[in-house]
Amino acid sequence: MPKKLLPFLAFSFGLLASGFAFCADLDREKRIAESVKDSIIIGDILTLKTDSVEFLGLLNNEEPEQLRGSIIILHGMGSNPNAPQIIRPLRSQLAQMGWVTASIQLPMASDDASINDHLALIKESGPRIESTLNYMRENFDNHPCVLIAHSLGGIMATNFLAQQDKKACDALVLIGLPTLASDLPEAQATEHLRDLSIPVLDIFGSQDLDNVKKTAPMRKLALVKSNPLNRQVEISGADHLFTGLNDTLVLSIHNWLIHVFKHPLQSQ
Repeated sequence: MPKKLLPFLAFSFGLLASGFAFCADLDREKRIAESVKDSIIIGDILTLKTDSVEFLGLLNNEEPEQLRGSIIILHGMGSNPNAPQIIRPLRSQLAQMGWVTASIQLPMASDDASINDHLALIKESGPRIESTLNYMRENFDNHPCVLIAHSLGGIMATNFLAQQDKKACDALVLIGLPTLASDLPEAQATEHLRDLSIPVLDIFGSQDLDNVKKTAPMRKLALVKSNPLNRQVEISGADHLFTGLNDTLVLSIHNWLIHVFKHPLQSQ
């Protein structure tokens, strides 16, 4: 057996012995990371780590005189930390508005994966979110801290926050949060919303996916009693990627965050 395979086999055996196996396509993630690195013009490239994997992060810090706080951005299904729709406008424009932003690579399924394969990645996303939170906490004034998540990233964010014994972030923004048929407890995003006491903005488009629009009343009902700062906003004319309306999306989120953090008692 070639010696260079021994460390990999030992590592793989250790993961299996501990009851953990990757659902993520790490080779695909590596290819995406290399492509993203080649496309970066503004921002810094981060290599972040969990106990078992390295993953890509993109940091934007305009070093304002007074930092508003930190924002971690989670992309949607099959996307990446520098996607031109939603993700890149958020990470760059919010940094210009005084936030330090970190957009991260979430676990990726293979090209031909089913919806169930994608949902199986929800648990794997938690350690990546936690690792990024730790990085921001150690390197910046991390208060207030915000999670902004699109589509499948929103399901991952709600599951992560609902599992925390202590408050991990001060606010959550969900963009185009879908309801996907699944028996997995971690995929029940609407149920998780009922468990969150932090302020939540649920924002979606009038031309969004059916599994986003049709379940909006259920999400609103879940949010209405949790926090008086919770809001549900429908952007007229916006599709699932907010095509042509990314500036409107960014401004809507920024204005809501400014409103929320003017009311510190209700945002705790």
